[in-house]
Amino acid sequence: MEFSIYLAQVFGVYLIFEGLFLLFKRAFLRKVLSDFMHSVALRYLAGAMMLIVGLVLVTSHNVWEWSWVGLITLISWLILLKSLLYLFAGEKTMAKIFKTYDKKGWYVVIGVIVLIAGIYLVRVGYGLY
Repeated sequence: MEFSIYLAQVFGVYLIFEGLFLLFKRAFLRKVLSDFMHSVALRYLAGAMMLIVGLVLVTSHNVWEWSWVGLITLISWLILLKSLLYLFAGEKTMAKIFKTYDKKGWYVVIGVIVLIAGIYLVRVGYGLY
């Protein structure tokens, strides 16, 4: 349980910053993602590093339950799946994902979801009820 609390603290703080970034730095994020999509080497490097992190998280914390502990497991699996997407998706697929993400205004929707999840995990992880 201590490891779950530690991950709730780390993921919680990270998700709060990521959510705020998505909500308030959209123009910068668009430029970063556009550059990222056009750099095969960078996508490979990011995917390989995320694969290691995702595998470590999934193998060390694979607890499926309907609570904050399950949320941590879900986030760990999403990191692993995202790494596989970076490694195996072609340039056309990545461009299509980026275009959909960019044009439909998903920055705000995902930013709010990520921010709420981060606040929830910080509350749990640091015992702020």
